Amino acid sequence: MDESELLFNLFYLLLCMCIIYPPEEFQRLGLTVEQLFSRWLGEEYLNFVSYHKRRTSLNLFVHSCLPALYFLIHRFKFSVFMEPEMGKESELDPDFPMPQEAVAFKTLTWKIAQRFSLMAVLVVPALIFNWYQQNWKRHPISQTLLKFSNVSHSITDVVLDIGNEFRRPNIYKKKLNFISTVITTENWIIKTSLYNVYFAHQSDTTLSVAKTETYTVSPDNTDTLQMVSIVIKPNRAGVPDFHIRINALEFRNLEERITRPIIIPSNIQFHRNVIDRFIDVFKDQVTHNPIYKADLTADKCFGCMNAEPNIKIHKQCEDIDRDGQPLSTENCCSNCYCRPMWCVECLARWFAARQNEQDREVWLEQKCTCPMCRAKFCLLDVSYIEKSNNTIDPDDLRV
Repeated sequence: MDESELLFNLFYLLLCMCIIYPPEEFQRLGLTVEQLFSRWLGEEYLNFVSYHKRRTSLNLFVHSCLPALYFLIHRFKFSVFMEPEMGKESELDPDFPMPQEAVAFKTLTWKIAQRFSLMAVLVVPALIFNWYQQNWKRHPISQTLLKFSNVSHSITDVVLDIGNEFRRPNIYKKKLNFISTVITTENWIIKTSLYNVYFAHQSDTTLSVAKTETYTVSPDNTDTLQMVSIVIKPNRAGVPDFHIRINALEFRNLEERITRPIIIPSNIQFHRNVIDRFIDVFKDQVTHNPIYKADLTADKCFGCMNAEPNIKIHKQCEDIDRDGQPLSTENCCSNCYCRPMWCVECLARWFAARQNEQDREVWLEQKCTCPMCRAKFCLLDVSYIEKSNNTIDPDDLRV
């Protein structure tokens, strides 16, 4: 394989990936299959089910043509696997220093791949034409919706119901990745994919969290991304289960848009919102601060009145900025003389509640005031405590 052929293979592979999984740049330029054939597909907003029948069929046809197009272009541009001319002796190809048996096997494999690519170009259009007969009656989407219909051999009422609900302004629509989208309407949960659309009616569907996955966005900081996999199980016979994978911070938005409860196993925990995520990061950062030895603490946290106080605010930062320059007097932290009265979770919630919602990325670098004495402190001034056996009644505590 020479350099030009290798470059062609890499370019064609990259082109296929961009066609099948179009990145945002292709979408903005209108170079996706759906955008290029938008006139034939129609409007999703006007006829949801019909649009996706055409879209899935078009995707299947275009993607099935990619292998055949590759072999066609390769046939005209390169001759590595062309049959040797008659009358010439077989010689080792200098680009393939291998026995002729291996070359013959590779040539045979190449020809078999060509035949399969040609077969796909012939079979897929025939399959799509079969779906198209009788107003797409045999399409997999029609077969699925037939399971929800109360009228035998007709999905008209179901199609109208889905279309009407999709046009309402209160739907939840979230793109899961380049090829999948989840949609929830008043009564339906829908997931679109490349070649199919999955439906579940909320009245007889079970939703449960299957697992969570946490990823570190950058090794230089504690920013993480948590994904939640939710299994959706329709109770209708013949309707397949499907799953959606969303950002944990989107979980609450999804939960508020559906009428069915989402079952969360006791062994699965995740951040349902930004505050939950911030609390975990806050607690982890406090573990790196020095331990504070406390003689007297309250019996219960003044915030939640449930957990025991386990942190103390006391100044230990150096009052300098990122560049090592001294901070102005009004931005410096001050000493807090309050006894330990708060648990770390309540203090973290207090800290987050007093930050700018638009500056989440720098919350950990900001300052806050003590809930009791209003002394200014930062994250470096919060320490876990090492308690003695002495405790005091909360009514006896005075700032």
